[in-house]
Amino acid sequence: MKQVDKIALAAFLHDIGKFRQRTGRSISESDLHLFAPSHKTYYSHLHAAHSAKALEEMGLEEFIFGAKHHLDNLEGDEEIIQIADRYASSLDRKESRDILSKDDFITSAIETPFSYVYFDKEPKKYYYPLQKLEGKLEISDKKNINSKEKYEELYQEFLKEIKKYKFDFTNMQDILVLKSIFEKYTTFIPSSTYKTYPDVSLYDHSLSTAAIAVAIKNGNKEEFSLIQGDFSAIQSFIFSKFGESNRFLAKILRAKSLFVNIVTDLVALRIVRELNLSVFNIVMSAGGKFTILSHKLTKEDKEKLNSIKNWINREFQKVNYLQTKFVIGWIDFDKSKFKLGEFSEILRDLAKEFERVKLEFESDINVFDGYIENCKNGVCEICGIVPAKGVCKYCEKFKEIGEKLVKGYKYINFNLDDIFSIEISNKKDKEISFCLNDYPLKRVANVVPKFSKEDLESGKYKFISDKFDEVSEGKIKSFYHIAIDGLVKKDDKFYGRGYLAILKADIDNLGKIFIYGMRKETTFSRILYLSRMIDYFFTNCLMEFIKNKNIYTVFAGGDDLFLIGHYEDIIKTHSWIIKNLKDYTKNKEFHLSAGIYLTRPSVPIHLISEFAEEGLNKSKSLKGKDGVTIFDISMKNEEFNTLLKKREFFEEVYEKLKENKSGVTFLYRLLDFIEMRENLKKDKSLKSILRNSRWRYMFRYLVEKNFEDKSLKDKLYLIGKDIEDYGEKLRVPLSLFLYSIRERS
Repeated sequence: MKQVDKIALAAFLHDIGKFRQRTGRSISESDLHLFAPSHKTYYSHLHAAHSAKALEEMGLEEFIFGAKHHLDNLEGDEEIIQIADRYASSLDRKESRDILSKDDFITSAIETPFSYVYFDKEPKKYYYPLQKLEGKLEISDKKNINSKEKYEELYQEFLKEIKKYKFDFTNMQDILVLKSIFEKYTTFIPSSTYKTYPDVSLYDHSLSTAAIAVAIKNGNKEEFSLIQGDFSAIQSFIFSKFGESNRFLAKILRAKSLFVNIVTDLVALRIVRELNLSVFNIVMSAGGKFTILSHKLTKEDKEKLNSIKNWINREFQKVNYLQTKFVIGWIDFDKSKFKLGEFSEILRDLAKEFERVKLEFESDINVFDGYIENCKNGVCEICGIVPAKGVCKYCEKFKEIGEKLVKGYKYINFNLDDIFSIEISNKKDKEISFCLNDYPLKRVANVVPKFSKEDLESGKYKFISDKFDEVSEGKIKSFYHIAIDGLVKKDDKFYGRGYLAILKADIDNLGKIFIYGMRKETTFSRILYLSRMIDYFFTNCLMEFIKNKNIYTVFAGGDDLFLIGHYEDIIKTHSWIIKNLKDYTKNKEFHLSAGIYLTRPSVPIHLISEFAEEGLNKSKSLKGKDGVTIFDISMKNEEFNTLLKKREFFEEVYEKLKENKSGVTFLYRLLDFIEMRENLKKDKSLKSILRNSRWRYMFRYLVEKNFEDKSLKDKLYLIGKDIEDYGEKLRVPLSLFLYSIRERS
């Protein structure tokens, strides 16, 4: 075992006794004597003795020296862990003014990470009851909801999981497994509840302590560095397509999305290996970006970082000639920044430095050296970039990954010295093996629609039978099939449009939230906690919702989202996200902007991705953001959901209009009136007024001429009021309704 890993593991496990202590389990006098500070009539910091006992119960006695972190006169690694714990505690803990009872440290639940984010008015506090980080999460407005019984039940499960593995910690793999188990069981255990707010988890405090301890071990207790890496131009990488062939498109899209995730982890793990750090020094990794806490970087360390950056970019050159690149930046800081209220300054400085580094010109890589000569036999028929006859080896690789990713394989394997070593397999056969359903768990948003028996019996696919051979149960649907699956059968006829929709979205102001939203309480523990819980919403909660819908996940993680599906399912999913993100965070500062673009399935995905991106940018330009753009019309999300209810009104009106020959025609004429109303708003010239102000009289004339029933006319005049109130925005629910009643021929 590497020395840095030994101290890292001891530091990571130093407070595991807080878990055991809250179960109410007993502790011996000898353990108290060895690990808890002794006073005249009592022992303090009893959790340290419980840590020693917990490590025995886990079978990890070799790391017991970390449990001594509250004793006096420590030396060597024991002293380093003590200093690291103090730095992490100083960083994380804010004194509480609440009056505490003796059992508060057991009953207190942890605050959600969204409870301490605000820009004006402090939000109401919400808490996570004790639970595992899996499935749907419980949230409560009550603080004192935990108990010894809950802790004991969870602790028994935790020990059972730990004892399944034969840890020797001679490789990164074992450490990743332990870290993953720890995250599952300790994310919702407060690190400290005595005289402090319960707003940092035991997992995040332990991670911070381990990272700081390794940094001190490698350097000193005074100076540190933060390293940030970013897979830039992610969307350009995933959607770049200049070849003439559309073969394997869906497979390559999902493979590239996974590639972004895994390469980000790969680079971070390679950095900690090269700088003699531990896995625990990767304090954040999500959405194609990572942050590493390190000792103060030496000249040699910086050369290693530049070497890794050049290596990864030379690898990217092979795939797309540096249309995508990996950026690595860093800043130095001293121990004073570990004080609560000081760390936000470091994050601001890192963000500025990173933006500077991103704009630097990469002069040491000659991107197109020999390119023309290499293309004499043609370029890849899929990507249209790499010189190749037929399909290049990189597109073949992505095709293979994309195929296996949805076939139930268990592991994602790779070596740290080769970004193209990524394999999907049912066995561990590389340096690192992430697991899709066990430890070390890698959450991958990978929902794809497959044919069910009911699908095949529906008769819908007759409309595209000329494009495809026979399909079978369990196979992945093409985009054409997803589009057709939205049709609704009535009286032996099918109604609706065979359209796809693209949804691109991300959380608004996330950088601002991370740097300024926590006020003077910004720490990397809180950022990690917040980042993980946002990522969990997209990679777990959302994926659970869409798993039985006609929606294809291109990527979802960090705070970014890209989905492809039938337009009806995409719109329902957008509404679900808006409502459930609000319920999940219970904080008005967390909202999302989106672009939705409807299209035929024959249009190239890389092209409609650009249209959806334009829609997302338009939504971001709304005051306060929190909006959606669809049919090139931008509005607030709340207004969009209100307008969708108008669709139900149009359906109600339509049922009454069907009896009249002019009924359906009237609904289509509404589109003309909406356009005239919008023209009148945009153009105030006399000519425009004379032409477009007539819509009110024309609308009234059609109602009075064609319909006699007074109750029906009253409903129709309500539509006229909606045209006045909503203008072109009313075209959204009206168009969606008209799509739904169109017979598919």
